[in-house]
This record gives sequence, C-alpha cells and structure tokens, in this order.
Amino acid sequence: MKWYYASNGGRQGPVSDEELAQLVATSVVTDQTLVWKQGMGTWQPYGEVKPAVGAAPSAAGDTAVCAMSGKTYPKSEMIEHEGRWVSAEHRDAYFQRLREGVTLPGQLRYVGFWRRFGAKIIDTVVLVVVNQVVNILLFAPFLATAMTNPEDFAPILALQAVSMLVNLTFNLLYHWFFLARFQATPGKLALGIKVVRADGSKLSTGRIIGRYFAEILSGMILCIGYLMVAFDKTERKALHDQICDTRVVFK
Repeated sequence: MKWYYASNGGRQGPVSDEELAQLVATSVVTDQTLVWKQGMGTWQPYGEVKPAVGAAPSAAGDTAVCAMSGKTYPKSEMIEHEGRWVSAEHRDAYFQRLREGVTLPGQLRYVGFWRRFGAKIIDTVVLVVVNQVVNILLFAPFLATAMTNPEDFAPILALQAVSMLVNLTFNLLYHWFFLARFQATPGKLALGIKVVRADGSKLSTGRIIGRYFAEILSGMILCIGYLMVAFDKTERKALHDQICDTRVVFK
C-alpha cells in the first residue's frame, strides 16, 4: 500500500510502508504530519493511524526499549547507536547528551549508605580541624580580652556568633569549591564518588548552595535525612538529594 504525506505545504509520495517508517525514524514524518492512503476518507495525523502502518510486531525481537525514555517501540521506528536503541522522538536529545558528555540514563551507578557515610566522616574531620585552626587564629586574642571581665557576657556571645558565621561561611565555600570544580568534596574524592544531577550533569552554583542547606536539614531531623539512603534501594537518595534532584554516584 502506498502512502502520501504532507510536507512544505504540498503532497509528497507515494512511499511504501518501509519508506514511511524510515521517514518517521528520521523525523521527516511526525505524529502531527498529515498522511493518506487509498481507502482512507480524509487525511489524518500520522499519530492517529500509525498502528496500521506496516506489519504489527510478531516477536519480541521486533521491538526495543528506548535508551532515553525507557519505553518500548517497534525497531522500524527507531535507530541503533553503539548497541543502544533510540526512538525517533528522543533521537535529538540522545545525541545532544552525547555531544555534551552527559551520562545517559541507565549508566549511573548509585552509591550506598556506608560509602557515603565514610566520605562524610572524612569531610567532617577536615572541616573540624580547619575550623578550629581558624577560630584560634582569629578569635584567641579577642577571647583573652573578653575573659578579663567574665561578668560581661556580651563580648563572649558576640564572639561565638561571629565564630559560627565564619565557620558556616567556610563550610559553604568548601562544598561550593570542590563540587563546582571536581563534582566531589575531598571525602568523596578519596572514595571515588561524586555528586551529579539526576541526569548525570554537573551541579550549578545555585544547586550546590541549596544542597548544602538542605543537607543541614537532613542532619537536624535526627539524621533521618541521611538514613533514607539505606532504605532507597533504587537511586540511594538522601533527603537533600530528593529536595535538590541530585544523586551520589561512582566516578
């Protein structure tokens, strides 16, 4: 059966079922393209008639799962690239990701609770040591002066407030610098893991900052936000990962 399709304001064709399937695979014909063949009363969008195009798949080998969407399509409507099948609908997005070096769906290996816990311990030790050194260098002279009048708590409270602010700022800069440059803090680098978006892309500065404060929330609720990693058997997400759409994966 010969098909005709509308393109550039005119009628194109006739084409066979196989030729039409190839036009679909290359996005020349889309679900919105009007098509017609003998026996049809009027021209109709391809998306409404495509189940009738070509022979129905008779075996599992006639279909494949799209590497982008996870949906099953007839192979006649797909293209194959390095062993992966991609539907015509998602072809452009697939090759755009390849050009950008973004990890494709199904390629991420998610990190479990204990490795993440080990990385957190390393980062905590580093930050505690550095913060203590900073506090000693910056505030020791002022603290000695404040202690000369122990009944006056105002200077001591002020120093504590400033110290907390300095430590918070340093911790934030620590996470921002390493995640923006290496996608991982020193603890994560040491254990061969990194932080990415759900699609494998890098984190923006805004997302890094948001994740830092979301992680504080995970710790404030009795560390339940961290423990969620152990109970998520698929993508191993902590609470701050769910809030910021991030994942911790193997490098």
